[in-house]
Amino acid sequence: MSFDLSRIRFDARKDFFGLVVQQGRVQLDAEWNEWVAQLGRRLQAGTLDTFGGNVVPRITPDGFRIEAAGGALSIGPGRIYVDGLLAENHGGTPDAWDPRLAELTGTTPLAYTAQPYYPNPPALPAGGPHLVYVDVWQRDISAIIDPGLIEPAAGVDTTGRLQTVWQVKVLPNVGNATCATDDADVNGWQAATAPSAGRLSTDTGDPAFAPNPCQVPPAAGYRGLENQTYRVEVHTGGPIGTATFKWSRDNATVASRVTHINPARNRITVESVGRDDVLRFHDGDWVEVTDDHRELHGLPGELRRIRVAGGVDDTARTLSFDIALPAGLFPTDAQQATQAARNT
Repeated sequence: MSFDLSRIRFDARKDFFGLVVQQGRVQLDAEWNEWVAQLGRRLQAGTLDTFGGNVVPRITPDGFRIEAAGGALSIGPGRIYVDGLLAENHGGTPDAWDPRLAELTGTTPLAYTAQPYYPNPPALPAGGPHLVYVDVWQRDISAIIDPGLIEPAAGVDTTGRLQTVWQVKVLPNVGNATCATDDADVNGWQAATAPSAGRLSTDTGDPAFAPNPCQVPPAAGYRGLENQTYRVEVHTGGPIGTATFKWSRDNATVASRVTHINPARNRITVESVGRDDVLRFHDGDWVEVTDDHRELHGLPGELRRIRVAGGVDDTARTLSFDIALPAGLFPTDAQQATQAARNT
């Protein structure tokens, strides 16, 4: 998911300390989001400088403790810091009162197959030895994923959320590696954790146009009334010539929850076709159908083009495609309703 942002301003190299509000000025989303980014980096950098890259705090010594029994893994309740990010396993029932944080927390380990942010994880490998590790990152949460973010009094989503996601994964067959082996010497570790080496370069061309006093020329720059944040993503990875890309002028914020998929799987029903005549689905638009399972597994959704003629039905709130969605990819019940837990 993504947010409706005017622009992204944060730059760590400017060494800004905070945000100062001046009287009589308009409040802008970009400035407040920059402040949140400043605080987030300060917390992450401070944690790294104080504790190091990876640490389990003494107050929750069993946090993310991995136990193997009967061909299954369990994950201990508690906290761990990975690259300065706090990941928390809230554990299973029964709950107990934590007097320090004044909240209820689980007291029993979670099964490897019951991870909250890793639906249907890969089956545990046979043989061994294997290395078990935790992968931590942050993702955007909008009101499409969490309807509780909609303000009941106004019926709009005024803000989004950043969520810390963790997944316990298994690197199989690491040979003779032990807990004392350097990361770089563990078979397969570098490939599993290396950041993407891909880089994107953009440029604008010089359009050819005939002078027209009734038309603003492209060289005059953007003349729209709304801010536009362009979002570009790799859809299918691969070498140059085979990799595919997708992009959006509005940071991919024209989105809606899918409630039903017809039996032929070439028509979906959505909660909303858009907020106005511009920020909405149109005939001929390309859309991506996805859900939490695919996002949390790092998989792209299914790209489909809305039919050019009559593809959007405002009354029925449906979008029709020329090419059907794959069977079983987005499960539905007997009434063709999507599973709410998957956030399709």
